[in-house]
Amino acid sequence: MNSRKLARLIYPEFRFGRTDPEQALALVKLGVGGFCFYGGKASEVYETSRLLKAASETPLVIASDYENGAGQWVSGATELPSNMAIGASGSEALARRKGEITALEAKALGVDWIFAPVVDLASRPDNPIVNVRAYGEDRRLVSRLAGAYLSGVSSQGALSCLKHFPGHGATAADSHLALPVLEKSRHDLERDDLVPFAELAARADAVMAGHLLLPAYDENSPASFSREIIDGLLRKKLRYNGLVLTDALNMKAISDEGRAGVKAFQAGADILLYPEDPSALHEALVRAANDGLINAAAVEAALARQDAFARKLSLSRSSPPPLAVVRCPEHLAFNSEAAPACLAWARGEGAFALKPGETVGYLEPLTRREDWKGAAFAEELVRLGIRVEPFQPGCGMRLAAGVFSRPRAGTGSINMGAEEKAALEAAVAGAASSAVLAFGSPFVLNGLSPRPSAALCAFSALEDFQRAAARVLCGNVKAGGTMPVKLEDQL
Repeated sequence: MNSRKLARLIYPEFRFGRTDPEQALALVKLGVGGFCFYGGKASEVYETSRLLKAASETPLVIASDYENGAGQWVSGATELPSNMAIGASGSEALARRKGEITALEAKALGVDWIFAPVVDLASRPDNPIVNVRAYGEDRRLVSRLAGAYLSGVSSQGALSCLKHFPGHGATAADSHLALPVLEKSRHDLERDDLVPFAELAARADAVMAGHLLLPAYDENSPASFSREIIDGLLRKKLRYNGLVLTDALNMKAISDEGRAGVKAFQAGADILLYPEDPSALHEALVRAANDGLINAAAVEAALARQDAFARKLSLSRSSPPPLAVVRCPEHLAFNSEAAPACLAWARGEGAFALKPGETVGYLEPLTRREDWKGAAFAEELVRLGIRVEPFQPGCGMRLAAGVFSRPRAGTGSINMGAEEKAALEAAVAGAASSAVLAFGSPFVLNGLSPRPSAALCAFSALEDFQRAAARVLCGNVKAGGTMPVKLEDQL
């Protein structure tokens, strides 16, 4: 079998500042099908994309995890609010516009394929890797908003990807560190987690299979290596005929990535994403083909799906948007315009209000003043006539506390640690009245004792969202969102 055809199944990473461009060019010469970009300045991403594509004999597809806009990874691009912030707004218009902006900037940078939207359900507060990446816990809300996002992406000529099939939301482990297990019956999975995939798969350009074990379908292999799940559930039961890729093969949820890559292909995956050692994976595929474990017909079918996928880019590739659209004023304005609709009260609406001339104590648990992430929030309060000082308990001071917990791949945690939570609770107990601002995970509000007078969720740490939160506390704007997840104690 032609080894170049096997190489096209592999999409390595290209991490700016770490990956040697010459090594990447060697992988292009080997015949890889594409790359997943991480980081970089806008100009670097643009030039590297052009360099690699020009060197490839087959259509080279550049992908990236721009879930929250290109600015999530690229210096000099626009970062956009989290999916959960959009979920709180309930607005299909905002979801679509997020997709449009992401696609426009990605295409201008030379990135063809966006690994988004996440359509997992935010059904477990302790899930360390989904959380605010999800639109919410309700399957209908997720389907509706993810569908609008897909429309926005496709309208600007970029490619999309639903992830993480068949649904990562109800797990408690980070697949970057360990293999999560989803202990749900087939009935419950098909009633909840699978709904967005079933409703949207026909409109998406690709589906990413997650590294998670679903004993209800396959007791032995994670979804990404399971023929029962990829071929049986996704392709046959859901009648999905498009491109399937694995989640990153370097994750600790799996071990031998060479063997894993072979198993994933045998299960029905068309693309093997981000192996730690692309050359070693290629060698494993060649050995498997020589041993008869991979047949030529299956390879040709996978490459035919890749070719059909790449053909979708042919029209947009001829006239990509100019690089000037990246972080343009119109795109930056989206965040300030969207923020009020995305903020939601978790409790105590109207119970904590600030007026010009008043003093408020600001706190970020276990964080020194010079390291505050909420500088934009504090600055906006000052602009609105509020005096902001570091919080001091027990002196009649009112408290505004900012919490910035968010998913971080490979950490295995999301919400506050015990020490941080204790510091926040002590501050609430020592305040005349208090408001907790969740500029990330809303689940940091679970189990607080004593409970704050009010709790406002922004679901995003973007400066425009911080400023909007300050204006809400001062009564200048209304928080227009509703909570897309339930919290404990009916907060």
